[in-house]
This record gives sequence, structure tokens and C-alpha cells, in this order.
Amino acid sequence: MAYNYSGRDYEMSSSSNTQLNQLNHPYTSVDTSQSQSEDKPTTFYTLTNAFLASLKPKAHLSTDLNGRGRNKPWRPFTLQPPAIMAFLLITIALIALVEYINKVSLEEKALVFAERVEDFSTGVVFCYRYLPQMIVVALGVGWAAVDLDVKRLEPYFQLSKPGGATAGDSIFLHYPYDFIAFVPVNAARKGHWNVFCAGLALCLIFWVVTPLNSSLLTTQPVTRDIETVFKTCQKLTPFDDQRAAMSASFLYTSYGVTWLGEKVHAFMTKELIAVPFKPENYSESQDYLTRGSESWTAQTKVYQTELTCTPAEIEALKGNMYSFNTDKCTYTIDPLYNPNGTRNMMYIGFANDDGTGHYYLPKLTCKDPNLFLAIWAKSHNANNRSDELDLNALYCKPNYHYQTNEVTVEGADGSILNAVPYGERTSFTQDDKIIDIIVFEGNVGAAATASGVNAKHFAPESPDSVLRFERWDLDNPTGQISYVIGLSPGKEFDDFKTPRTGLERMHKLLFNSALETLLVPDPSGEEVVGNRLVRSLGIVVVPVIAHILAGFLGAAVVCLGGVLLISYSRQNNLASDPDALGAKMALVARSETLLRDFDGADECPAPHLCLEQRRYELATRRDEGGYRLDVVGRSDNPPVKSPHSSCTTPHDGKLVGPVGLSIWTGLAVTVVNAALLVLLIALYRSASRWNGLPVLSDTQLMTQVIFSFIPTVIATLLEPFWVLVGRYLALYQPYTELQRGNAPPGSSLGLKYTNTPPVLIAPRALRRGHINLSLASMMVIVANFLAVVLGGIFNRSFKPITSDLIVEHPFMTSINTEIQMEKQRQRAVSGTFAQDTTEHWLVVNTNVIEGTELPAWVTEEFYFLPFRWDNPGNKSDLRTSATKGYGGNLTCQLLAGDTFQQVSGMDGGKSGAPTIGINLTMPLSENSSVHCGNNKTIDTQLLKPGTHPFAVEWVWGLEAPGESGEKAVEACSSLILAGWGRGEANRSLEGQDGRIPAGVSATIRSNTTIICSQKISTGEFSVTVDGEGRVKRSKLVGELRYNDPGIFNLSTTVGNFTAQLATLFRAPPRKAKDFGIMHNDNSSHSFSQFIGESLIGKTLSDPTTPSPDFEDAQRALSKFYKRFITILFSQNRDQIFAPAVGTPRAELGLQSLKPRISMDPVMFYAAVFILGFQLISGIIIFSSRPRRILPRFPDTLASEIGFFHASSAMSDVAGTAGMSSAMRRRHLMRLGWTYGYGKFRGSDGKEHVGIERMNLIKDYKEAMNRRE
Repeated sequence: MAYNYSGRDYEMSSSSNTQLNQLNHPYTSVDTSQSQSEDKPTTFYTLTNAFLASLKPKAHLSTDLNGRGRNKPWRPFTLQPPAIMAFLLITIALIALVEYINKVSLEEKALVFAERVEDFSTGVVFCYRYLPQMIVVALGVGWAAVDLDVKRLEPYFQLSKPGGATAGDSIFLHYPYDFIAFVPVNAARKGHWNVFCAGLALCLIFWVVTPLNSSLLTTQPVTRDIETVFKTCQKLTPFDDQRAAMSASFLYTSYGVTWLGEKVHAFMTKELIAVPFKPENYSESQDYLTRGSESWTAQTKVYQTELTCTPAEIEALKGNMYSFNTDKCTYTIDPLYNPNGTRNMMYIGFANDDGTGHYYLPKLTCKDPNLFLAIWAKSHNANNRSDELDLNALYCKPNYHYQTNEVTVEGADGSILNAVPYGERTSFTQDDKIIDIIVFEGNVGAAATASGVNAKHFAPESPDSVLRFERWDLDNPTGQISYVIGLSPGKEFDDFKTPRTGLERMHKLLFNSALETLLVPDPSGEEVVGNRLVRSLGIVVVPVIAHILAGFLGAAVVCLGGVLLISYSRQNNLASDPDALGAKMALVARSETLLRDFDGADECPAPHLCLEQRRYELATRRDEGGYRLDVVGRSDNPPVKSPHSSCTTPHDGKLVGPVGLSIWTGLAVTVVNAALLVLLIALYRSASRWNGLPVLSDTQLMTQVIFSFIPTVIATLLEPFWVLVGRYLALYQPYTELQRGNAPPGSSLGLKYTNTPPVLIAPRALRRGHINLSLASMMVIVANFLAVVLGGIFNRSFKPITSDLIVEHPFMTSINTEIQMEKQRQRAVSGTFAQDTTEHWLVVNTNVIEGTELPAWVTEEFYFLPFRWDNPGNKSDLRTSATKGYGGNLTCQLLAGDTFQQVSGMDGGKSGAPTIGINLTMPLSENSSVHCGNNKTIDTQLLKPGTHPFAVEWVWGLEAPGESGEKAVEACSSLILAGWGRGEANRSLEGQDGRIPAGVSATIRSNTTIICSQKISTGEFSVTVDGEGRVKRSKLVGELRYNDPGIFNLSTTVGNFTAQLATLFRAPPRKAKDFGIMHNDNSSHSFSQFIGESLIGKTLSDPTTPSPDFEDAQRALSKFYKRFITILFSQNRDQIFAPAVGTPRAELGLQSLKPRISMDPVMFYAAVFILGFQLISGIIIFSSRPRRILPRFPDTLASEIGFFHASSAMSDVAGTAGMSSAMRRRHLMRLGWTYGYGKFRGSDGKEHVGIERMNLIKDYKEAMNRRE
């Protein structure tokens, strides 16, 4: 404040300046009966003397404080161009980032890939589920600070305009305390475009950008097409070696495909076979994908066959003979040589020299050796008279070719998904020496391995499958016919009168299977560029949401740009931050006309509306230094006389508070918080119980809206509410301190909360002990975290869902083979329940050697009694029910040397062959025993001529003496004898060409012979299977029982059943018994021992090594036995178990893999903590909310002026409008006054209610007490 005295400028001391202001302020009480430091009467004279004595010739206070930097108005950092530009650039960067990741997601199919949701790393999950939301929430918090400054300073910017602004457009504004959704609307109505832009940007960030951002990323199955270099990894065996390589194994493989539902080999279909390839970066030991799901596409060579068939001319000859003729071939045969036969189908193969086949075209009568003949014959009676035979015959010539195809295979197993011809087809013949066609066709024609070729552990002949079409009653069909029939499902005998289609299917499958046996590794394979189609789970951007989000971010950029332009260009006359009551008082301390407008407004509910058009201005006064808010002195702004004179009963005794702090609002918020908490807990419990929540929509967009957008919207609705509560409490806090009385300047006139975003108030409020305010600030903080948590708490994935389903158990649990054996068929193993001798062996072979799936209801150790269900469901759905499990175990011991005998050169003649004999004594009971023994001749056909080391393996049974009882017979028959021998054998030949075997002499030098007894294990299991009955998991309920008599009926005992099992165990396909084969190579020719070696991963049949030890021998045999028994049960269940009477029914758990919404446990507990904290804190805040002490809410500048317009405290801050908050606080602290809110008598002699020095309020109280 400036004064002229004797032509010189002087500066006042703090106290004298204040005292002088008291005397000169027209609205300050002159009752100064109390001094600053003591309650003694003072006179005007003493005050004047003190003032004059304090004058010093120093710089002018007002000039020094207000003139400093006058040409540089104050502006908060948030409204300075660098800050707004930073927000602008961040938002633009977010737009670019959103569009970029959307582009990457579309082009690359996803941003990050994994096989399952669980395979995403913690860092990836954090980055896609939480980090984007944290960035946007942080942006919202930062922009909230800008928005707060724009709203709270808008009155001052309006007042800074040349000519000022009306009260309605300035001192009546209360934007910071309006609900943020209403601010842009109200601002637009008033034309306050800076507030409109800032408020709209905040609304967009809070309620559009944040929820959309939470819905931007999701996981879904994706496929990627990646260009990849492949190389062929296999090639054909050299032509000269193909005869030895092509054994009858392909006939067995093809049988499994034809009749047992087995899959064809890799890189092969029933129609073609392709040269295998794999990615170039795979090692030699890796051929397929070890995990994940992908398909490979590349160009490779494909081999195929086609048949050209011509009907044969049929001529009846003498008797039942018929001649089948073409211009190139003639063949004569009786197609029904059995007198009682009525039907037959025959395949007459290529002419060959090895004599293996029973039927083949003779070279003398067939000019084209590359032909085969197929005959279909039917008779109408049993006499086969020629005139009653219905015949049809085709001569067919196979054509072989190769062609480049673009082949697509499954990366996990090499199964062909698609093959598209690419390039020209090239035909080839035997002369091209690509494939030994003669050997192949010879094997097909004979349905057996060519003579002299090692069949390994298979029998030389193809499987016998007449049982499969036994009802057709064919008259001894040839072995190839089973493939023709099996590859044409649903056909009847009459449908094969023209068998060309069936023949071609058979020929293609056998050719492809045979060619597969000729493929050998090719380390230097040809490279070719192809594609990998990778199927995985990917984190993807939802394109629609990305574009909408980018659009709204763009709208926010426009708003930010508007704030930048408007804030930078508008007039600003603020010298410092009007952040506290003292700063606002300083602006009007000398504005006598403005203060007069508020005369009588102390207890009015609100400033009178007649002031709305009154114009006010914030400007520099030339007659005095500094900025001042005052009435515009213009002719169009006439004074308003006594605008508040009607406030004689100002507020009808009702003190006010904002609706946001009312008890009803608190109750509503408590209910909402409690409801959200209960809902969240209920959802989590439901998700835990039902393995997730229903998706509610099949579309990705709607799922994201429901489970990401809406939860985030709820969280972002809570935050603005608590922001308002925080601002209300921050605004009330100085008045609360003043109402308590004796408030120092730092806690009253200098208390700064309203210029700080509520999210940042907590530390300052805690330091000052303002608990409620700090709690409200923390509520805003946790509300921001809640937006992050609820945005990422739900996650879509596939989960197993269990429902109830009724099942039937169609079989009885007891074993009853006697009934089934009464229906014994011709090809069954004598004395056993099995109706077929081959198929269970083939299933074991393909499962162990080729890695195919186990049959339905089978695991490696148990067979489970099937159950049935009515609802087919999906194949992948899982069904769980209780059922009985059956398995087998061997208990083995090593035979001592004295029980092992060998005899060489039996009969001592040329045809002599080694024999082995075994004799042992087995106890039957405590007082009885039985002698068991056997001796067998060993097969020597595979021995090389000369003297060489050999190995031999055998699996036998033992026999009881001829007059033994049933128990003794069963005891011996139930034993399984297995041996591994090593020795040296000499095989001699004779004849002119040295090709006729003369004899074999052999000596066994070492052996491992074990004798094993069987145990049948049973138990109750909880079994889970898929739609095909494949066992996915099983759990034993209770204990296993061994040889439990309760599972056998009266006609089938334990001994009887294990004897049948032992008989089947030693009867491999097409062999009556496994008597043992001597060999010079290192591969076992005993089916069971070959499979056992594969199961333990050891070679036990190398003639150059000693016989195996007991542990390896019994482990190999036991593993094979377990696998064999379970598959044997599976293939013969109808012969082992009788049908159930009444078909028992039970409940089953149906488990389907469905898309579900899971809840992240960590985020759930975080959300529960936040909501619980908000619930408890809300109760505390509203139960201890500030007492209503004000007649009106101080949310506008006009309302606040009404509380101090007549206060002498304004003299304390007069001249400090240009000070910073800290400077003003220090200035007030030096004055030493304390302040309060209450009644006092003003200089006008009237009673007032408002902010005043505490001593004056006390004086008024004492005066009132004395008067009373």
C-alpha cells in the first residue's frame, strides 16, 4: 500500500501497515480496544505515533511486491504451452500407437503368440492387460490437473478481458464443483470454450477412452502364414535294395487302416504318398512339431497308381472250369472249387517266379506280365452247375506315376491335409528302376512277403480277416479281397459284381503303404520354400474398438489443441495463484465499490441474482500499484443499491452443504459400494464353482464391451464422484479451521487445497491431520486403480464345463468266457474266448511301434468297462463316470540252469533242427505239485549259410502230463515261459547250385529263461473319456484286487481265464505258436519280445552280445503283457463280458470345452480390497463430514467475498495480490493474527457473520455477554 508523506516514499513495518489499514479501510471496525500482543486500551493518538515512528525511507511496499514482474502475468504450469503440448503429443502418440498395433495385429494376426493362455509370460500379461490402462489412467490424472486449473481460473480469465465480465460469467462461476458431465454443456451455453474443451477432453478420457482402452486387447485363436524353407528328409531306398526292404509289414499296416480304424502313416493318404519334408532348421532327430499346432505347405514329389481295367471274356470249359480271356492274357480256374460253395471273390496276381502266391497269372499265357485278374462268382445252388453261375471278371493293369504336388500336412504328425497337383505327371515302369514294381506286385499277388525276404517280427502271410465278412459265406477268398471289401464300407456282396472301385482303393493303399517302407533318411534333402500355417492363441487388437478409440483420442487432441490456443491467446491479469482465501481477499481488499455490492450478503443463501449483469474487472490500477478486482466504472454498469437488503432473515435458520456431502448421498454411495462388492464376490464364487462365467455373446466386440468396457465405466463413474467429494472437503477445510477459532494464517487464509487435484492432496492433508480430506484423496487414488483392476479382471478363455448326463452300463462286470466259447468260430484259437487271432496283435504293434492312439476305453495298464450315453455331444467333450477297470501283471522268476536242456541235431539227419526242452515242478497246494514241461523245435530258416553267432527268442507254454487233473492242466497252461538265447550255429547247403538246406547244428552258449505267472487286477475307477471313448484320465477309487474270485462266474475260474490268456499270448498273428526263430541279425523275430524291447528302449536280441539280464528280460515282457492284455480285453469285450440285464443307469459328468470368462484371482482380491476400502472410508467420511456452518456453499468467488467483505482481515492482505502464496503466508505470520469464523461488528456498526480476526470475534462475543 502506497502513501505520500512529505514528498517521500516510505515502507511500513508489518504491524504499522496493518494498523494503518485498519484506520483507513472504510469497512473496518475502529474498535481497536485490543492490541496485537495484549488486551490494553489504545488510543488513536498512540496508534498514529507508532505509525509515524515506524516510517523508514525504503522502497514502496506495493511497488516492490506488485510491480515485480508486472508485465509477466502469473499462469500455472499446467496451462503453460510446454505442459499442454506434452499432453497433446502424448495423446497423438497414443493415437499413432493404437493404429500401429492395430496394423501389426491385422498383418501379423496378433501381437504376441502362445499355445495357451497360461503360456503367456507374466510380463506379456501385464503389458496387455494392465499397462495400457495404467497409461491412460495416468493421462487422465494428469489432464484432471489441467482441467482443474482451467475451471478454477476461468472466472479470473473472464475478469481479465478488456472491459471485464458480468458476474454471471465470472464471480458466479463454480465449474470445479460441478459434476464433470455437466461442465461442457454449461460452458458451451456461456461460451466459455476453454472450459468446454478441457471439460470435454476430461469426459472423453474418463468415460470413453479409458473404458475403450480396457477393451482394446483380447486373446483369441489365430493363424499365421509364415514363409519357411523346407527340405525333404527322406528318399527312396536304392532300387537294388528294395526287395529286401519290402516285407509283409505293409500288408499288416494296410489291414489296420482298412479294418481297425488306424490312421495312415505320415505324408500319406489312402490315395497317394508324398516324399516327406520338414523345416530346414529342424535337427536330424526331429521330424515333427513337438508342441503347438501348425500345418506345413511345400512342393514335393507325390507317387500314385491308377488302374486301367478291361472286362474279361468268360468261357465255360469242362466241369466247373472257366476260362477268362483278353487279347493279352488267358487264365483258367474253377472259381468255386468247394462243392458246397455259393460265393467267392478272387484276386489272381502278376506272373512271378518265386512261387509264393497260391494264384498267379502264368507267363506262358499272358503276353503282358503287368496284369492281374479279379473274379466275382455267385451260384444259385450248391451244385455249381455252369448254367447257374453268375460270373464277372476284370483284367486290370496298374499305371505308376509321380508328380510334383503342393502338399499341406499337419506339423505335429505329418498327416496330409491337402494335395494340389503342380506340374506335369510322369509315368514310370520297372525299367526306370525307381520302384521295384515286380517285387511289390508279387507281394500283393501272394498277399505275403516274397520268398527269402526277412519278415522280421511279422508272419510272412497277410492277416486273415474272413471273420470281418463271415456272413457273406465266401468260398475261401484270396487274401487281397479283405482290403477290397474293407475299403468299401456299407457294401454288400452283390455290390462288388463290378469291383473296379474297390480294387483301385485296395491297390492305392497297398502301394502307398509299401512305398512308405522303402523311405530312408535323407540328410542332404532338397530345399524348397513353403509356408507354415501356425495356429496358436494370440493377443489381438479389436479393430472396431481401435478405430473408435483412435477417433475419440483424436477428439481429445482437438480439445487439447483448443485449450492450448485459447489459454495461450487470452488476456490474463493474474499476478499470483488465487489458491487460498488470503489470495482472493487480496484481490478485492481495496475494491470499495465491489465490496459495497456485497453489503448485507453475510447470511444470504446466495449472492443476489441482480448482480449477474453487474460487470467486474481484474486489472492494474494506475493510481496505485498491483492488480485489483473491482467494478467496471462505465455508464452501462450502474450501481446496484442494497442488493441484499431483502436478507433480513437470510437463510431461515438453515445452514447449507453440498448435496455430494449429504447423508443421503453417503447412504447411496455406501449401498452402491456394498452392492458392487457383493456382486464381485458373487461373480467370483460363481466363476470358481462353474469354471468361469458365461460369455453372453459369441461376438468378440460384444464380449469386450460386456466384460471390459462396462466394468471400467463403472470404475470411472466412481472416480468423478470422489473427486467432487474431495474438492468439497478441500473447499470446506479452511472454513472448518476458521469455525474452530484461533486459526493461524497457514491453516486458514493461507490453506491451499483447492488448487491441487484431489488425487495429490493426501500427503499434505495427512501432514496437517486432515483425515477426512486425506481419505477422500485416497479414494480418488484407489478409484484410479479400480479402473485398471476392473479393466483387466475378466479374461476370455476356453474352460471345461461339467453338466449332468445319464449313462448306461451295457455289460456285466463279471468275466464269463464260457458262454462266448460256445459260439466258437473256425479261425478262433482253440480253447480260448478270442474270435480272431490277429487284430489285437496289430493294434499293439501300431500303438507301440507307430505311435498311434490306444483303442477306446484302454490305457497302458487298464481296460475300462464301457458306458453309453444318449446325447452324442462333441467329440472333444469329456464324460466322467464310475466303472470297472481290468488289467494284468506278471510275476517272473529266473529259471535255474538245471531246468534248461537243449538237444542239437534232432534225428541227426539233413532235416535236423535244434530243439529246446524245459521241465519244472510247480506247487498246486501245500501237499501237491505238478510237473510241467515242453520241448519245441526252433525255426532256422533265417540263418545264414556257414557258421555264425545267432540269437533266438521264444515264448512258450508248458503242459501237464497227459493224465493230470483240470487244476494241474490250468496251473501249467497259465504259466508263460520266455527265453533269450545266444550261441553259434552252422547251416550247411547242398545241391548243384548250393541252394538246398542240408541241416543245422547249433549250440546255445548262454540264455536267460524266465517263467511268469499271471495276476488279473481289478478295481473301481472314475474314468473320463472323450466322445470316442478315448481315456483322458482315470482315478482308482479304493484298492486294486488281484485274481479276485468275485469277478468270475462259476464256469470261468481264475485258472481257466489265465490259461486262455497265456494261450493267446504265445500265439502271434498267422502263427499257431511262437516256437522261436534263430537269426543272425540284431532284431527279434518274436512278436512279443520285439514289442517289449521297444517299450523299454533296449535291444535284447543282438547275437554279438550276451543274453540279457533278468531285470531287463522281465521288464520287457511285463510291459508288453500289460499293454497286450488291455488291448485284448478291448478287442474281445463281447466275448469276455456278458450283456447287462436291465441296462443299469447312472449319472455322468459331461465336460465340454466352452469359451468362458474367467476372473483373475490377483485382480479380484485387489478389487475387493479397493471396494472394501472405499466402503469403510466412505462410511468414515460421511459419518464425520464437516458440520454445516455456512449459510451458502462457498463454491463461487462471489459467495466467498460475501464472507469477508466487511472483515478487517482484508487489511492484513491488502497490497499482497502480487505475492506468491508462500510470501503471503510469511507476511501474515509476521502479523501474528489468528482468524476465525463468527459474528463481529463491522466498521459500519452493523453485525456481520464471516471471516474476521479472532480478537474482534471475541470482542463481539464479550460485548454480547455484557449486554445480556
